[in-house]
Amino acid sequence: MKRQLCGNPIIVLAVALSLALPTAMQAQNNNGSGQKTASKTSSNPANNLGQLELSMQQNIGKDGKAFGRAQGEYWSIIESQNDFPRAYNFFSNLAAAHPSSPDVLGLEGSAIGGYIGWLYSPASGKPVDEQLVIALDSKAHTAFDKALQIDPSNFYALFGYAIYESYNPTGAEHSKELFAKLEGLRSSHPDYPWNVVEEFKKQRTAGK
Repeated sequence: MKRQLCGNPIIVLAVALSLALPTAMQAQNNNGSGQKTASKTSSNPANNLGQLELSMQQNIGKDGKAFGRAQGEYWSIIESQNDFPRAYNFFSNLAAAHPSSPDVLGLEGSAIGGYIGWLYSPASGKPVDEQLVIALDSKAHTAFDKALQIDPSNFYALFGYAIYESYNPTGAEHSKELFAKLEGLRSSHPDYPWNVVEEFKKQRTAGK
């Protein structure tokens, strides 16, 4: 089914994504004890982002916890610096280099969502090319769908996709399905950051 993404609906999606996805994907931005790592407060965000990008590159498929901490902190800095183009470029390149990693593909989808939101913000400094946005939306769905084909239980893909679709005027039912699949993993995946899922739901409820 062809998605209709033009005019006001895509603006609603874009603004919502720019606010929701970065916060949500900070899911593992802690050291296991609930305390955030130190880089976010450093005086050199660009350098920290570079180090975190290197950490993610080195830990893909090797150390899930280290990868999770790095991506969580990465999103914190990206959000604080409003540097969604960098995140989009990084995860797009990372996905090209690791096309079989569901973690990376899921995060690519979320990065695309954040970038769509940024395009509609004053920071972009230029009119929005809605054809580009439609292409980006298609790319995000492709990344999420591929991630779930590889690993139907992948947290980054399920959570990121569910959030993406929850703000899409045409994706409400799909979002419910994705959240239901995620909820069904609670007993088999106690290691997932369920507190972040609950926090997101709480924020969504409060915002209605």
